[in-house]
Amino acid sequence: MSAASTVKLILLLLINLELIGALSKHPLLLIVSFDGFRHDFFTKLATPGLNSFKSNGTHAPYVRNVFPTKTFPNHHSIATGLFPESHGVLGNEVYDPTLKKVLEFGSEMYNTQGITPIWTLNQLAARDRYSGVMMWPGGGFSYRGIVPKFHYAWNMNVSWERRVDLVMDWFSHSSTPANLVMLYFEEPDTTAHAFGPESAQVDNIATYVRQRLTNKNLLDKVNVVLLSDHGMATVTPQRIFNLSQYVDKAFFQIVDSSPVLQIRPSKGKQTIVYNTLKTASRTANFSIYQSNELPQRWHYGQSPRTPPLLAVADTGYAFQDLIEWYQKLNRTLTSNTTLGLHGYDNSEHCMRPFFIASGPLVKSGHRIQPFDTVDYYTLFSTILGVTPEPNNGTFANVRDLLKNPPSIT
Repeated sequence: MSAASTVKLILLLLINLELIGALSKHPLLLIVSFDGFRHDFFTKLATPGLNSFKSNGTHAPYVRNVFPTKTFPNHHSIATGLFPESHGVLGNEVYDPTLKKVLEFGSEMYNTQGITPIWTLNQLAARDRYSGVMMWPGGGFSYRGIVPKFHYAWNMNVSWERRVDLVMDWFSHSSTPANLVMLYFEEPDTTAHAFGPESAQVDNIATYVRQRLTNKNLLDKVNVVLLSDHGMATVTPQRIFNLSQYVDKAFFQIVDSSPVLQIRPSKGKQTIVYNTLKTASRTANFSIYQSNELPQRWHYGQSPRTPPLLAVADTGYAFQDLIEWYQKLNRTLTSNTTLGLHGYDNSEHCMRPFFIASGPLVKSGHRIQPFDTVDYYTLFSTILGVTPEPNNGTFANVRDLLKNPPSIT
């Protein structure tokens, strides 16, 4: 063999080692969330990248997500297997009675004490297990004293391709390769809010993910789960109303945003606020609940953070704050404006997200029955080969998508 041929062979070996030699010895799992991608967008939008994963894997017609059908509660239920009343993220904002303040995105909202997200569970299972969290809501905080080995904070200015490139590097890191990566994209949610769900366009990032997995020699090694947190409904200005038209706004405080408002009446005003809004709800398009009246199926009423009153708009309707939000975008609201909104009752068909999985542990060309968002935690734990913490999920609901599932005891 010539010197040139020897050098070429050595280079090929080094490249191969770079691609596969640094991989974790543990099962590999990539979880990708497309915020606001409704389960039926496949019939409305061109999705060749997603379809490539779908045809080579397993999918469900839809997933039953948690109430409220908003980003923060659902992403945390995906990560923990817990209902919002258990993990405490009841909305994109919450009032904490112990701290006596409204919490927005931050470690206090995520109630990190005693909660074990899947990325934490993975790292607790062995010293050579490493998790990566790319912009996943709630992913950058310390749970049980542990932070993900790799973490990239939320920054929508980072291109989608750059995010994918970074997480691929996490899988093939030379000394601490990740075996679990959570990857978040804010679309089609961001576009759909401003222009309505029918106008939302999904980037070809799924195609890019598949290309990068192929280029890294990872396509047949990484189990990939593509999912969403919620769907989207259409709202027009004619369907927006203000609760203060029924009761004096000085009598209550509103936490969070349409279509689910946490209402905290002023001292001594709860009865009048509730009775007035209850009367109004008989003819207006919303419902009002006291904490002890909340539907049990929402799994929302048993948290210390559960508000005294909860106002929920009917699907396709919204409260005044939606107009205020739109105006902050420096857009002019007209009678022809179409907006997108989510958060409604999780039994609503338009609120349901999608699910696709593929990879070495997943059946190909297979379809399973709809399951619950809280079941993801049991699925992720099984794929990773770790024992889940107590959760609200049911492994039997997702067992059939695996090629060689463990028995159910």
